Amino acid sequence: MLLKSILPFIAIALFLLALLVHNKAFLKRKRLWGALGWIFIAGYCFLEASDYLDQGEYFDASLAFILLAFSLLLAFLLVKTGEKEDLFFTITQIALITSILYFPFSEFPFLGDPLIYITAKITATMLNFFNPGSVYMAYPPSFIYSRFTSFDVEIILACTALQSMVLFTGLIFGVNAPIRRKLKALFVSVPVIYGLNILRNVFVVTAYFGQWFGSPLESFDIAHSVIARIGAMIALIAIAYAVFMILPEVLDLVADFFQFIFKIKTTKKK
Repeated sequence: MLLKSILPFIAIALFLLALLVHNKAFLKRKRLWGALGWIFIAGYCFLEASDYLDQGEYFDASLAFILLAFSLLLAFLLVKTGEKEDLFFTITQIALITSILYFPFSEFPFLGDPLIYITAKITATMLNFFNPGSVYMAYPPSFIYSRFTSFDVEIILACTALQSMVLFTGLIFGVNAPIRRKLKALFVSVPVIYGLNILRNVFVVTAYFGQWFGSPLESFDIAHSVIARIGAMIALIAIAYAVFMILPEVLDLVADFFQFIFKIKTTKKK
């Protein structure tokens, strides 16, 4: 859908405008640009959630709706409050870095396809390492085929862990901290996420081809949507903890945001 592809790049342009304007005379306009950027992100999330619902991917749709609500909340806070300028500047900066690193790959196949191919190739290589000659790749290059059954599996962009990697990258480089600690945090997050994701792909494909949990479809659903998803959440929590230890500025940012939200609620009650 053309509209869905355009929305995030409009948001990127608006985030850039909001971050580049430092003149206090344009403070309200700066906040408005930032708010509009978050509204366009919310629009993208709505279309993304609709696509997930059409595909029966209810968990991913739920995540998209959560991001949609978060985007609308930030847009509202930018317009309605004049406080915590540095806080919102940092959050918008994180969103800009994350968007620039993610949306070109998600919306332009000539950028996303090589990443998908590399991930599929590494996954197939690992599968053959554990079980020599068990799989092969053919056109299109994102498909992995079993030599012993008629099954095949497609590696898509979500299988590259790009979303998680760019999110951590945005958090790490969006906060104000020494570059040495930022690089250390990057090293313990992004490569680890990608490596664990390859192992996740290997597990899911092996369970699917080997029909570990019943029929091929049942095996895929249990391996992918239950076991691998729970494992990924546990791994991301552990990685986030490591990043927080190296970059407490990220944890401070999260704490400041929730303290600000709590302060608003308390003020309204009074």
